[in-house]
Amino acid sequence: MSSDLGASLRRGDRAVLARAISVAENGGAKAQALLERIGPANVSHPVVGITGTSGAGKSTLIDQLVAELRARDQTVAVVAIDPSSPFSGGAVLGDRCRMNRHQADKGVYIRSLSARGGTGGVSAGVDRVIQVLQASPFDLILVETVGAGQSEIDIRGIADTCIVVCTPNSGDDIQAIKSGILEIADILVANKSDLADSNKNVGQLIMAQSLPSNARPIPVLSTIATTGEGVDTLADRLLELCGSERVTGANDLRASARRRLAGAVARKLERHLIDAHDDDFEQIAASVHRGECVIDEAAARWVRKVTDSG
Repeated sequence: MSSDLGASLRRGDRAVLARAISVAENGGAKAQALLERIGPANVSHPVVGITGTSGAGKSTLIDQLVAELRARDQTVAVVAIDPSSPFSGGAVLGDRCRMNRHQADKGVYIRSLSARGGTGGVSAGVDRVIQVLQASPFDLILVETVGAGQSEIDIRGIADTCIVVCTPNSGDDIQAIKSGILEIADILVANKSDLADSNKNVGQLIMAQSLPSNARPIPVLSTIATTGEGVDTLADRLLELCGSERVTGANDLRASARRRLAGAVARKLERHLIDAHDDDFEQIAASVHRGECVIDEAAARWVRKVTDSG
């Protein structure tokens, strides 16, 4: 690794960036030392989370969105979080394969990360990887989550702005609305709007915002990712949000920092506590599997064991 790490990253040195991301993703003492050398995250490079159910067309939409952003002279880093191989722990789908046309573009950097046991569609090391990317010269950092359905609320812990992608005829999307995923959305995208019932899908997303739990209006945009239709409007709205006081104002930057810190703390505590009390955790998990107790009861039991032993 170059002795002048920060300068190399700011210049956009791809070899240094790739090595730094690998170290950051793997965690441990080397990652901590690396991040200390890099210094605080550059919050002027917004992080955009793109989430939604599996099969919603997120990767194709991101491919089109990157092309639209590049046409506007925006440089873009994409972090695509893939499911983990049960054998290697590595990313297995390789979302970069869907974005090959951008590989030769020096204004685009695409990296797949393994979920590695992270929850809510988010990789356990993504917060560290984002810090590396924010030290690099990218105007926007897009993070695509694993298609994990209604558990994807975790993306809000790492992103300044969230895009939630939905499709027609998806029971998972309706369940996601009920579970509160709208609460994390800054933009709702009704993708595959050329399919039957697409207008109904848009209507459901608009109607859901009338629920008492939703205190703010969220734009609902229709797209057809396979053709690029509607992606220009999505780019307009995204850049407007990323440049607005809502995102860049001091209060919102503090709120974003709090979310990201809370997310990082939660992930570290979860891993630390499970590792430190692995036997108890496995026993309680087995009781859930046998149907002897429900999840909430099991979680409360494990927390009691941890706190009593402390």
